[in-house]
Amino acid sequence: MKKVFCLLMIHLISFQGFSQFDYSSDYNLYLGVGGSGYLGDIVTTNLPILNQASLSFSAGISYNISDRFRTRLNFALFNLRGDDKLATNEIYKLRNINFKSSVWEVGLLAEYDLLDKEYYEIIPYVFGGLGVYHFNPYTIDESQSKVFLHDIGTEGQYLEQSGYPQPYKKTQLNIPLGFGIKYGVSEGFDLGLEFNYRILFTDYLDDLSSDKFVDRDLFLNSPYYKSNNIAQTAYDLSYRATNTSSYNIYMPRANPNKNDRYYTYQLSAIFQLGNGGGF
Repeated sequence: MKKVFCLLMIHLISFQGFSQFDYSSDYNLYLGVGGSGYLGDIVTTNLPILNQASLSFSAGISYNISDRFRTRLNFALFNLRGDDKLATNEIYKLRNINFKSSVWEVGLLAEYDLLDKEYYEIIPYVFGGLGVYHFNPYTIDESQSKVFLHDIGTEGQYLEQSGYPQPYKKTQLNIPLGFGIKYGVSEGFDLGLEFNYRILFTDYLDDLSSDKFVDRDLFLNSPYYKSNNIAQTAYDLSYRATNTSSYNIYMPRANPNKNDRYYTYQLSAIFQLGNGGGF
């Protein structure tokens, strides 16, 4: 009987301890899916272009510093693309350049609710922070093979002569800025819409930046390009205009005075970790 009594007391104390434990949490899980797009030397409009959009996915963990202010660690995976064939400007169509790139990104964000969730069900919010991302633009050549443009130096990055740019870094920092709106579906579970715009420090997201084309014969005569078997590929892909009478090598290749940008727009699900209504 003493053993049974001791076991009952242990279970009673344990139950009482657990019943007093607050299962709510200051941590939230974000899951998002939507679209992504870029603005640069191929897609130049300031509005999202759906025919050059791609899928985007994200996941993150946030921590509530106060009722309206939180920090979020966010991971995103998406694609970017641009094609002169889809441009509205006839000059860009004649240039005939295109690219695609897979991108991963990690961002640390500060997020602020514009309304108090204690009084409102629909909450707009704003955020900003610092991120690191990796990109690697590629195109498809005439033989339908994937070619990573960074590796062939389409703007003369590997030429021996001076006056050409250095190879760009494929992993860089960015500044994410955005806004969103969320609706409290139940205790510990919100649905939302979010737009995230990234300020970049490179003009080479699309592998285009220089205001001039390289004389393609330099590729064919370069020891580096010839020894790495990329001379002909660089020759073919650095200048892809199909109508050379209307678009020639002396016209600007790109605008070096304005960096590229990219953005995502997503439907998000937000779960309060440890809450009965969430996870």
